[in-house]
Amino acid sequence: TVTMTVNETPTLTTNMTVNETVTATPRPPAGPVTIALTAENFAFDRSTIEAPAGAKVTINFENKDPGAQHNVAFYETSAAEDIIFKGDLVTGPGKATYTFTAPSEPGTYFFRCDSHATRMRGDFVVT
Repeated sequence: TVTMTVNETPTLTTNMTVNETVTATPRPPAGPVTIALTAENFAFDRSTIEAPAGAKVTINFENKDPGAQHNVAFYETSAAEDIIFKGDLVTGPGKATYTFTAPSEPGTYFFRCDSHATRMRGDFVVT
């Protein structure tokens, strides 16, 4: 509505209402992820493992260190108190396949070899 008289500045009045509905679209389930991981010379061949939130993760693990026992274990933090998944020890040379579900919350978690936790470790990045 515009109201105006001679020699005056026009005045504009607006009446507006907004009705908006926001609907969250659920994230589609993540597809499975398969990762090859090798232990050799008491070290993993990678320091970062990535997976989508909630994905089924398969780790094809190979221990190339003769006579040494290694595993792959995933924890919420480097304190290694809250276990996400803990694989069985594999005596080298040997192989194992581990399968677990990634956390549903994105973030940076932690993985290590429990037998050699100070030397064999890395980040588990969940996107």
